[in-house]
Order: sequence, then C-alpha cells, then structure tokens
Amino acid sequence: MSYQLAVQFYRRNRLQVLCALYVVILAFGVITSIVLSDDSHWTSWSLSRLGETSTNRQSALAFNTGVFASGLILTAIGICMTRSYAKLQQSRTAKLSAWLMITLSVCMVGVALCPNDTMHAAHFVFSRGIIVAMVLMMLTLPSSLNYLTQRERLLSFGFPIFAAILAAQGYILRSFWFVIIEAILGLLAAIWLFIVCRHIDKRLRQ
Repeated sequence: MSYQLAVQFYRRNRLQVLCALYVVILAFGVITSIVLSDDSHWTSWSLSRLGETSTNRQSALAFNTGVFASGLILTAIGICMTRSYAKLQQSRTAKLSAWLMITLSVCMVGVALCPNDTMHAAHFVFSRGIIVAMVLMMLTLPSSLNYLTQRERLLSFGFPIFAAILAAQGYILRSFWFVIIEAILGLLAAIWLFIVCRHIDKRLRQ
C-alpha cells in the first residue's frame, strides 16, 4: 500500500519531485567537493575551481559528477515540463521550455565535462550559458502563458531582474563575493524552478 501511495504521490507531483532531486544531487556534489578540497583559493575564484582536476582529483570528481547528474535530471524536467504545457494547451510555452531546458541541461553537462583548467574556453561558454539560459527562461516563460494575469507576469519578472543584477555585480566585484553571488544565483534559480514545477503540477490536477 505504501508503494502505491508513493507512486501516486510521484505522479501527482512529478515535476516537484524531479526538481527536489535535482537540488539535492547538485547540492550534495558541491558540498562534498568543498569538504574534499584541499585548495584554499577556490573561495577567491569561483565554484568552477572545485571541478579542476589539477587541484584535487577527488574534489573535482564529486563536483563534476554532481553537476553532470543534475544536468541529466534537468533534461527529464524539461521533457516533463514540455509535455505538461502541451496538455495545458500552451503550445508556445511548450516549445520555449523545450529549447531553453535543453540548452540549460547541455550547459550543465558541458561544465562537468569541460573543467576550467583543461578546457577554459569551452567551460567559459557553458558556465555563462547557464546564467543566460536561466534568465531567458525566467523572462520568456511567464510572458508566454496566456492564463497568467498582468500582475502575475510582472511579479514573475522580479526573479530574472534580480538575478541579472547579481550576476553583473559578481563580475564587477570578483574576489570572494563572486562565489557568494554564484551560490545566491543558484539558490534563486532552484527556488524559481520549484515554484514553476509546483504551479504546473497544480494546474494539471485541476
């Protein structure tokens, strides 16, 4: 009976469960990497330094594995999100979510497979692509949903505007603040994604 309840819960909250799994795996990979790292300079550089194999192989393995696995889960979220929007008869949003989630997941996998120390140019493109794809998703998805009110659309734009300001500030300040801003941006993106997933799951149950 408990198994059936678990399956039923997953089916009713599929996107939320996948989003929570994405956050847990990514956070576990990053935290494990921080614990294993013997490099004290990563705090003055960026989180990407944790994935550099030249500094600490165990730390890099934990970081890159967590980012790679979370990228695969983002692919699953993107597929479920696209199908859900199609069921809600939001064809434009379904197409947008498909392209943006594919771009986001490819960038996540790219960051894991292209460490900053060995493939700097590719890593730079993929890491910045994550920020661009996430901000674009935050801006375009709400504006494409025809059942949202004008007030709901305006409120939803608070996330990407704040994220863009933080990203710009991070590049200006650099040093230790950049790592903090990266963490805040990641947290904001995860919160936004969970809210979107929760909203879709609720709409599908109606």
